[in-house]
Amino acid sequence: METAVFALIIIIFVLMNGLDVVTNILNQKAKRREIPDSVSDIYDEESYDEWLRYGKERERLKFLKSGVSFVVILFLLAFGGFRLLAEWTMDLSDSIYVQTLVFIGVLSGASYLFSIPLSYYETFSIEERYGFNRSMRKTFVKDQFMKLLLTVVLGGGLLVLIVAIYETFGASFFLVAFIAIMAIFLFINMFYTKLLLPLFNTLTPLEKGSLKGRIETLAASEDYEVRKISVMDASKRSSRLNAFFSGFSRFKHVVLFDTLLEKMEEDEILAVLAHEIAHSKHKDVIKNILMSALSLFVLLSLLYLFITQEVVYAAFSLEQLHFGFGLILFSIVINPITLFIGIFRNHLSRKYEFKADTFAGDRVGKDAMQRALKTLARANYAHLTPHEFHVFLHYSHPPVKDRIEALEALDDKK
Repeated sequence: METAVFALIIIIFVLMNGLDVVTNILNQKAKRREIPDSVSDIYDEESYDEWLRYGKERERLKFLKSGVSFVVILFLLAFGGFRLLAEWTMDLSDSIYVQTLVFIGVLSGASYLFSIPLSYYETFSIEERYGFNRSMRKTFVKDQFMKLLLTVVLGGGLLVLIVAIYETFGASFFLVAFIAIMAIFLFINMFYTKLLLPLFNTLTPLEKGSLKGRIETLAASEDYEVRKISVMDASKRSSRLNAFFSGFSRFKHVVLFDTLLEKMEEDEILAVLAHEIAHSKHKDVIKNILMSALSLFVLLSLLYLFITQEVVYAAFSLEQLHFGFGLILFSIVINPITLFIGIFRNHLSRKYEFKADTFAGDRVGKDAMQRALKTLARANYAHLTPHEFHVFLHYSHPPVKDRIEALEALDDKK
């Protein structure tokens, strides 16, 4: 039985990584497809060639990251590296808290140290050469420090909480853990722009003027209460564009990247915000939260069943339960299930995006929404001809071509 479990975990790990490689190869080859007429004006010939070079460089770096990670994890699984680390933590302390924190901490620390030079190269070589990076080196260092601090404090705190619930509630672990994690998730969503975002960026109120007035008029016409409209200094790190709504009920907060204000016309910005308002009016945010809650409940239930099975640890020659090692093995075994959940959620999400585009096209004008999508695609170097299988597995938003063509079918009332 132990041999079968060991083989199954190795096979799942190899097959899931193999699937990722295949889909990425298909998606890269799809870049050579003929660009549809509906999006042919997004890139000129020179910028498209530049986009192809940019994509190749990013894929090489991604392949290096994933390749090294795959080899290291496979080696640790197959040749007892995880088992030796688990045994060392058990010799270090009898406390399940110490064992788990040290085990996960060592692995996370090694992964973090490996990622720093690659992240530096991506930011100050690839992103810099293609005009995306605006970050200073001191900002990069500060960001890395803050990410590490948040990982240690929040990640470590969450890990301790999960272990405490497991130790205290036993078979009720999945239910209590579900309630605790959902409460944390909702709290972060509600206060993200007030508590976490300011650690990395500065938010300033949008100045009074035509744009602010039109945003407030649009929100009022849809009976959508907005508490704040802020501009985020995204340009100090990147030239990419974005905008988002944060919070619920009276905590609704509109955040616009300053790069969005630089590169988009007012009608385009209004179209983007109308799209986001549509998600709220269509209850897409609530639907996503409910789906997340259901997925979390299922995963926590399976986690408890998995980590309490002695055969799991015996398969790797470990004589007793080790919570940290169990979490690592579970993260591998659960991948096929999370993939299927992701496929279902992405399918629904793409439908929500089409509906939100239609709403924005109706309220602001389909031309404005189309121009907004093209501006976003151009500025963020979007893939114009992604492979259908890659879209099916991973895309939460429809390809820009499909969104433009869907808008073309609308009767523009503006």
